[in-house]
Amino acid sequence: MNNRGALPPRHSILLVIGLLMTSVVILGVTGMLTSIVIAQINQGMATAVNQSGTLRMQAYRVGVALTDDRVPLETRRERARLLAAEYDRWLISERLTAVLPDQATDPVRLAYEGVRVRWVKEMRQAVLGFIDAGEEAAASLAETAKYLDRVDDFVAEIHALVRLLEERAERRIRLLRWIQAIALALTVTVVLVTLILVQRRILRPLGELLDCADRIRRGDFSTRATWIGHDELGRVGAAMNLMTEGLSDIYRELEQRVADKTRDLARTNRSLALLYHTSRALEKASLSDSVLRGVLEDFREQLGLVDLRLCLRDVPPADAPASGSGDSPDEIPAETPDNSEPRARDATATSGPSVIGFPVGELGHRFGTLCATLPPGGQLESWRQPLLESLAGHLARSLNLKARIDEDRRLALHEERGILARELHDSLAQSLSYLKIQVLRMEVALSVPQDAPRDAREPALPPASAILSEIRDGIDGAYRQLRELLTTFRLRIDERGLATALSGTVREFQDRANLDIDLVDRLPAGLLTPNEEVHVMRIIREALSNIVRHAGTRHGSIHLERRNGGIDVLITDDGRGLADEPVGRDHFGLRIMRERALSLGGDLQIESPLDNGRGTRIRLHFRPRGLVPEGAATDRDRPGETPPGASTTETGITDEQDT
Repeated sequence: MNNRGALPPRHSILLVIGLLMTSVVILGVTGMLTSIVIAQINQGMATAVNQSGTLRMQAYRVGVALTDDRVPLETRRERARLLAAEYDRWLISERLTAVLPDQATDPVRLAYEGVRVRWVKEMRQAVLGFIDAGEEAAASLAETAKYLDRVDDFVAEIHALVRLLEERAERRIRLLRWIQAIALALTVTVVLVTLILVQRRILRPLGELLDCADRIRRGDFSTRATWIGHDELGRVGAAMNLMTEGLSDIYRELEQRVADKTRDLARTNRSLALLYHTSRALEKASLSDSVLRGVLEDFREQLGLVDLRLCLRDVPPADAPASGSGDSPDEIPAETPDNSEPRARDATATSGPSVIGFPVGELGHRFGTLCATLPPGGQLESWRQPLLESLAGHLARSLNLKARIDEDRRLALHEERGILARELHDSLAQSLSYLKIQVLRMEVALSVPQDAPRDAREPALPPASAILSEIRDGIDGAYRQLRELLTTFRLRIDERGLATALSGTVREFQDRANLDIDLVDRLPAGLLTPNEEVHVMRIIREALSNIVRHAGTRHGSIHLERRNGGIDVLITDDGRGLADEPVGRDHFGLRIMRERALSLGGDLQIESPLDNGRGTRIRLHFRPRGLVPEGAATDRDRPGETPPGASTTETGITDEQDT
């Protein structure tokens, strides 16, 4: 296949610029490699020069050691021996020999060998002769004179070696300088050529193409690019001219499509706004005739219908809720069992309008039909039908919600009545029964004459005054139960939840009984249902009441937390504890708490006394419905485990005397 995208090498801008950039890179790399190589070769040269200078100084130090008359002769000999040994080490040190060339004929190598040979054969021999002269002063002086006569020439040879090393280093640096200068000049030349090429073959054509593109962006499709050469940008210019011609045709077509889509979008926005307004109207206001009439009228005007009616089942004509045509309620037909199924009626055959019905129902329950009347000869457009179906769905949900709210209110009313009856039966009714028994005992006691002998009275019958005292105590207890029942029935857990209600209860007992209560609530908000919150609240209040009456302490604590897949409620005090067999109201209060725990499907445990011999701990553990897996049964759902008379929304804590 012929590759039409390939360009001749001489026409390709990318190839030319690539070659120029490659040249710059090669020059730069060459300069850097040369610098690295010369720096590597020159490495240690400065150290070698310093080492050579040290040899000169060391030669004079040896001469000073030989001629220093201020110290004993033996000391001078020992110092001369040490300096000579040190000179040997410095002369063959790697710091100096590492930079020497390997060629035997190299001037630097020859100069070094001359210094080394002269030191070994002449200078060191003179030092050794001085050391080995013994006690002969003349021999020592002769060797010293021999060393001193030769030391200047020896130092001159060392100086020549240092000069050669310095010249060698300077030559290498000059070579590096020339190489860097040449590479820099070539690099600058290549860069200038590249800039000129970029200016002529890239920037200028590219500016023209960008100007052409900018005019096209502003909608001027008559513009054409003049740079249409054989390189890449020339081909881009030619392609842009072809593209502009095509865009001119496409743009006209798109303008028409955009206008159509804009109309559709505006209609969709109006439809969404209408649905939103309808949803808000049905949610915020109570479902009344005026609300439904307003909703239907809005839809009728928006959709251009002749009439829009809501026909409900089993509703008398006078009570039919709404119509969108302005008719009075008497003129709105209610749906009867005969026309329970939705249907569309085409009345064009009788020169009448077309009527289309939409079912209004939810979850298998049918509330009625939404009847839309079209103009004569009109058709229901595709965008109108979803709106009418959505309206029917909103109406069905609103009607269903209203029915559920009414049903919930009825159930709540029956449930509250049952709760009230149970609380009265468990508290006041038993107290009144107790008082009735005491009255019977009083009648028996009063029937016996006061002056009758003691043997004539009932042996176990107490005096009338004692029975009267018991009746008075019973009346006081019943009155106290009535007050607590009234307080309990007034207690409510509002939308702020259990935490707020618990805080209020703690403050109430702190103010009323001067009780110090620590509240630790680690339960997440919304975990318990309202029914569960009420039961937990009642148990806590009953436990706090027991602390106030019997514990003999001023401190208690309440802990609520999740544990072992359920909820733990701990009420603890450090008082006297409970008796082994609680009597009277204590027995009744504990029984009520256990019944509430069973109604929650949980368990109530009472520990008293605790490990320290004092205090009471009441522990309630249950699994709330929010933590029960879907489909799993709980203790409260199993038959036979809910105590008789236990209600799902009990709201009372009562006082009771044993009868």
